[in-house]
Amino acid sequence: MSFLTPLFLLLGLLAGPIIILYMLRLRRREVMVSSTLLWQKLLRDREANAPWQKLRRNLLLILQLIILAALVFALARPFLPTPSIISGSVVVLLDASASMLATDVEPTRFVAAKAEVAQLISDLGGDSQMTLIKVGQTPTVLAAATNDRAQLQRALDEVQPDPADAAWNAAFALATGAAQGFRDGRIVIISDGGLPDDLPPLPVESIYLPIGESGENLAITALATRETESGIQLFASVQNEGLLDRETLLSIDLDGALFDSRRLTVPAGGSVNATWDLPPGTATIRAYLGDNEGDFLPLDDI
Repeated sequence: MSFLTPLFLLLGLLAGPIIILYMLRLRRREVMVSSTLLWQKLLRDREANAPWQKLRRNLLLILQLIILAALVFALARPFLPTPSIISGSVVVLLDASASMLATDVEPTRFVAAKAEVAQLISDLGGDSQMTLIKVGQTPTVLAAATNDRAQLQRALDEVQPDPADAAWNAAFALATGAAQGFRDGRIVIISDGGLPDDLPPLPVESIYLPIGESGENLAITALATRETESGIQLFASVQNEGLLDRETLLSIDLDGALFDSRRLTVPAGGSVNATWDLPPGTATIRAYLGDNEGDFLPLDDI
């Protein structure tokens, strides 16, 4: 424990004068006695007036000393130093991919991630600086090597997620360039996970702050057509990114009208494919998932 104003601890010396005043204060009163049998009681009273004897069982003195100690402790402003990740040169990678729109964290993962960044900006020390990078389809430096909290907060307020995957390799390249040349550099990654396995190593210490509580999500990951001997064929793939087997209803609209619906059972961590033979002259195709309760990312259901 440390103190912001340790000089106020000297006020604790006031306990000495308080104790001395109690030791010197006497409360004798004259009493006439009719017999020497009472002298022994008088001697006991004089012994009680000895300085240290007066301090025994003095509730008022104890209370005053406690109040003095509390006052001195408050004026000294104690605090517990804790290690902070916001020191030196900090590079923050904010995941702005489509998965950050999931609603398992209210209102969305991206809003929760922005709150984490806002706290980091608030904790930014006077001798530290921050570089803020949006990790979206095209990684973007929102603020570069600045200590201006207002500038960082404005950049954070304006950023929005991309309805696409994040380009993590390009983001790591930007972060590496921003952190180079600083011995006290640090890179903070705020994401819901799913980073590629082939990412290059970072040149400085890295810290990962996870966002999100559930990975339960069904997604249409492929929708394509191809020509076959019998005509145009439609291919669709539905992937289960969660830990539980899921059932869903995959529907296909052609030119604005429902063409077909199929109920699919998608295993945990797996995918299911489906194909259709399309009628000639089809102009527009729309695929979407229904009966998808518990899915936290509706963006990829269409």
